[in-house]
Amino acid sequence: MFYDREEERRRREVAKAAAETAKLEALLAEKRRIERAKRHQLLSSTRHENWHAYRLAYQDLQAGFDGEMAEARYYLRALPAQQYVEAILPYVDDVTNGGIVDIEFVAVCANRDDWTKKGLDVLFERARTKYEADCLSFETWALDNPDKKSWRNRQATREQWMLIRRTVDALGIDAPTGRISCGRAFDWLQQHGANVRFRPPNAGHDPIDDLGTSS
Repeated sequence: MFYDREEERRRREVAKAAAETAKLEALLAEKRRIERAKRHQLLSSTRHENWHAYRLAYQDLQAGFDGEMAEARYYLRALPAQQYVEAILPYVDDVTNGGIVDIEFVAVCANRDDWTKKGLDVLFERARTKYEADCLSFETWALDNPDKKSWRNRQATREQWMLIRRTVDALGIDAPTGRISCGRAFDWLQQHGANVRFRPPNAGHDPIDDLGTSS
């Protein structure tokens, strides 16, 4: 068989070019994948939180859940895995062609009053824990930064006004008058027990906005 050196050289060059082309195509595909992921991440981060809430809640709405069941459903889904399985297991046979969300709906309907109360307790405790952690974090920062007092002269925050109104309603006292700075609002709230929603613990709390606030 005749060996053609030039032909063999051309074959090697073609194979090398093909390998380099495949490598470049793979790099380009990876670059495009990363760009798509970045665009998706940017889009997700810039969408309003209501968009995410509606998208996530759609399956629940389709299954029959409504807003009045939020606390009961929250309690169910907050259970540790083993307790969750035990909670929904008695209702599996009641759902023939549905999925987990349909079983959850049947279970919530069957235990609505009890789980609603327990859900409110769980949500209240979660909010109280977060509030206390936030307070401790701020107090620690204030102690570590005694020279940083500019925050006291800023305008009172929306959260502070909400707490002031809640405290006024709970204690039947007058709200502070005049210019309310962040520092004055802080001092007033400290003087009147800060967040009365959490005093005394686990008693007399208002569950109306447990799902939406933690202040």
